[in-house]
Amino acid sequence: MQYVYIHGFGTTGAGSNKFKKILAHATENNAKAIALEWNEHQPDILEQLTLQLESEIDWSEPICLIGSSTGGNFTYQLLEQFADKKIAFVLINPLLNVEQRKIDNYNFPMLLANQLKNPSEDLANGLIILGENDEVLDYNYTYQRLHKNNRIITGKWNHTLSNLETACFIELIQSFIENNFNE
Repeated sequence: MQYVYIHGFGTTGAGSNKFKKILAHATENNAKAIALEWNEHQPDILEQLTLQLESEIDWSEPICLIGSSTGGNFTYQLLEQFADKKIAFVLINPLLNVEQRKIDNYNFPMLLANQLKNPSEDLANGLIILGENDEVLDYNYTYQRLHKNNRIITGKWNHTLSNLETACFIELIQSFIENNFNE
């Protein structure tokens, strides 16, 4: 399995605690974990992520994209771009639209906001992990738009899932992949 992590706004991929958990799990299981990097100053983030993805992964091996917050938005954009490939996906408190943010948007860069895309109604068969105590995004916004065709797990977690035990976090992802993604 190749785990590909796409971080959210204001963080980095390799430095993310979520990626560190994914990397540790991958290392223990002879799998590969990759963190794609982007920043809000790039004029075409999706293109940069696509180039990184194509240079880092082996399409003959199973792939799981894991996107957190704004990285969740880019995750489903990548899924649409690679619709002909079999890719499992996990969205963690995904930012579907700037309007779901609970905090002032004046600090959210317009260059970045203009690169976000609403998910297709065809976005299906993924795992969506939503924190009911998310202090950044309205989790109900995501739930209402994605619950029909995806497996959604909610809990009393915050935006970064820092209050979700590592074992639980990895177990949610691993269980989903084992039950829904035939290698």
